[in-house]
Amino acid sequence: MSNEQSRREIPFTYTRRQFWRALLQEMFVTRGTLQGKPGGRLSELGSLPDDQLAQVTPIINPEYEIFVDQNHVWSRHKKTGATAKLFPMERENLAAFNLFNGNYTLSQVAQSVSQELGWDAAQASAHVRELFLLLVSHTVCVPRDPPEI
Repeated sequence: MSNEQSRREIPFTYTRRQFWRALLQEMFVTRGTLQGKPGGRLSELGSLPDDQLAQVTPIINPEYEIFVDQNHVWSRHKKTGATAKLFPMERENLAAFNLFNGNYTLSQVAQSVSQELGWDAAQASAHVRELFLLLVSHTVCVPRDPPEI
């Protein structure tokens, strides 16, 4: 094979966005492993039991900026500029989202939402879980510390 024939673009099966998501997941696993914890993938968070997921401390991924447009909360990737519509600007969403700051566990966020909205604990927990997992699916929100999966 001549030198010219061997030079070509390498085909990738992932888009750039899929690549960065996969890389973030691998970093998540590696970080947990280095801390002596069993590694887990972001995609596995949704299969955690409620009591285990409740101990996760969510934080906004610093690769994203958050903004409001058309009565919805959006994200914009700081490097690629890719945007995603995340959720409607509704009181229950904002009450939870504003506490996804790396200082409170999902359990504490749910307790705050329950008190603020007058919801029972189960309803608040389900809402917080659903919102968190939605944001994880966009890699906009990640656990501050990897949970033991």
